[in-house]
Amino acid sequence: MLAEMHFRSNIALKEWAVVCDELLAGRQVVLLRKGGIFEQKKGFQIEHDTFFFYSNTEHQSREQLKPDFHARLDSYGPTARVSGKITVAGFGRAIDIVKTADSSKLRALEPLTCWTQALFDMRINYKPEKPNYVVTVRAYKLPRPIEVPYHEDYAGCHSWVPLKAELDATGTPVLDDDEFETKRKAVLKVIGE
Repeated sequence: MLAEMHFRSNIALKEWAVVCDELLAGRQVVLLRKGGIFEQKKGFQIEHDTFFFYSNTEHQSREQLKPDFHARLDSYGPTARVSGKITVAGFGRAIDIVKTADSSKLRALEPLTCWTQALFDMRINYKPEKPNYVVTVRAYKLPRPIEVPYHEDYAGCHSWVPLKAELDATGTPVLDDDEFETKRKAVLKVIGE
């Protein structure tokens, strides 16, 4: 039996819905961050080690996802801005945070993710003076998703979203300890940690 974890917070990390799905299915344990438009000056920072997943459908790019994920893009329905709600299905804990500007190491992560080389190239080439953050994440799935009303303050290209209400939830790890460690070590081996 997997040990559940209780988490209470109003902090969410905005990430593509496809990536949130992959994390919450245990097929991916890594995030690649550089920072949104609103984070240009300071760049991305790991401001919170545990966070709810804000599953975002805006800006998901078909060309930056492997073909197996293309059909899923059409299944998400309207954006939160249109539907008026965000569905929170789980939360994550940042385990490892590695800053790197090594393009060959970043590109070598592709087999461990849902992304194509086009995404890695875009992240490498966007503000090349700033490093990318490779973050391994332990994901926890909620027994039932929580619907949160959308607020206009959530709009925009930024990573961290302070939700208007605190969420209180208990989640189950999507991978057991051994499975998670195997996937985590595969990521760290690629990036040389």
